[in-house]
Amino acid sequence: MNLPIEFEKKMKAFLGDEWDDFLYSYDNSRFQALRFNTLKVQSPEEIMRILKVLGISSDKRVSWANEAYYFDEKVRPGKHPYHEMGLYYIQEPSAMSAAALLAPKPGMRVLDLCAAPGGKSSQLATYLGDNGLLVSNEINTQRSRILSQNIERMGIKNAIVTNEDSFVLASHFPGFFNAIQVDAPCSGEGMFRKLPEAVEQWSMENVAICAARQKEILDNAAVMLKPGGVIVYSTCTFSKEENEDVMEYFLERHPDFTLEEMERFWPHKVDGEGHFVAKLVRRGGVNELGADYNVCEDSCNKVEDTGLKADRKTKKNKNSKNRKNETKPALTKENMKLLSEFLDETISENMAAWIKNSRLVMFGEQLYRLPDMEVDIKGLKVQRAGLHIGEFKKQRFEPSHSLALALKLGEAKNVVKLTWDDPQTTGFFNGQSVMLSDEQAAECKKGWALVCVDGYPAGWGKVNGTQVKNHYPKGLRNKI
Repeated sequence: MNLPIEFEKKMKAFLGDEWDDFLYSYDNSRFQALRFNTLKVQSPEEIMRILKVLGISSDKRVSWANEAYYFDEKVRPGKHPYHEMGLYYIQEPSAMSAAALLAPKPGMRVLDLCAAPGGKSSQLATYLGDNGLLVSNEINTQRSRILSQNIERMGIKNAIVTNEDSFVLASHFPGFFNAIQVDAPCSGEGMFRKLPEAVEQWSMENVAICAARQKEILDNAAVMLKPGGVIVYSTCTFSKEENEDVMEYFLERHPDFTLEEMERFWPHKVDGEGHFVAKLVRRGGVNELGADYNVCEDSCNKVEDTGLKADRKTKKNKNSKNRKNETKPALTKENMKLLSEFLDETISENMAAWIKNSRLVMFGEQLYRLPDMEVDIKGLKVQRAGLHIGEFKKQRFEPSHSLALALKLGEAKNVVKLTWDDPQTTGFFNGQSVMLSDEQAAECKKGWALVCVDGYPAGWGKVNGTQVKNHYPKGLRNKI
């Protein structure tokens, strides 16, 4: 691999005797791994069964992450029905270290500040379970949509996906979160083996721009953290300017924080592409939010001098006039009637009560269930406001794909059962109808049914006799 000359000079000086080992690591094949979604797959026996189906050895575990396993390039788990149902997330192995270091507890308020495409958010959700709040943010609109799709695929019920600048979130959520993940945008030196274009885009100028942006994001993160809370900062770069130097800068500006852990995952020392992680803990009772917020504003002004975005206050005020998430907080009597009819016919009693006895909100004709832990999203750009339940159409309610993937087998009254190796399973993911045997048809009543593969929800179908009309989203078809 032809590495940038300036990068080589910098890394030789930084690594010393380890430079040759580091350089030779680029000759190796890149490492790939998947991490099981324990919101859906919980028993060790089931994990072993799925690994066997995929052709992955259970001996090749990622040591720093829960239920994560390496796989060879010849294995294609991303093309399997289990992937489409969110049973696992394919992720670069060393990148799994950051969420594992944060390891939030159930009931916490957690922010993933730079969350796309969703690997760390989906990992954080497994720590929270269904108890707590996860706000997953991505400033890039297109990437925030991808993030939202992955939150849906993994069946996460208690996540809100926002599309905001960290400055806007800081003004909205001062002192709100118990734990914050900052996987900061970086120069991507750890992506050289995976993405050749990362080599072409690298420059010392970009390293400096990234470092300035990282400092700004961390300052904004500090505003949003409760006393006693934790920030885990991570990058996929080897640059000291973006890692140790950023930590030094942050600690100088925020003396109420302590650096508890700091670790580098080098590609010549671990089976991964490389990562930097650091754990920052805010001491309890020291959090002067007003003072910290003023510091953050000063920091943002300093970052402006590097040629990044123009005045944030002006941008915030302009954006606030153009928000698209105007919500209707309550359902009309007619809509509540349609929803109740669907729930009574299709969903188990406990799950129906979990939906009806909650904070429901309308975005246009789309119905969402907000997380149990109260959070104010008014005025924010929101891609996903908790669990998308479905859409009201003329004289009917149509359930969402999100609701299907968030359910468990026993939470639907009407179920169509398939296996992963049934030809009809591939057909279902490609938009085809499912034909039922007489025996299957006798078990399924007419109307909405949850199509399950090996006991895991795959999507909705509508039963009419021996035919199940396909309601798998058109935009997700033809992937298997």
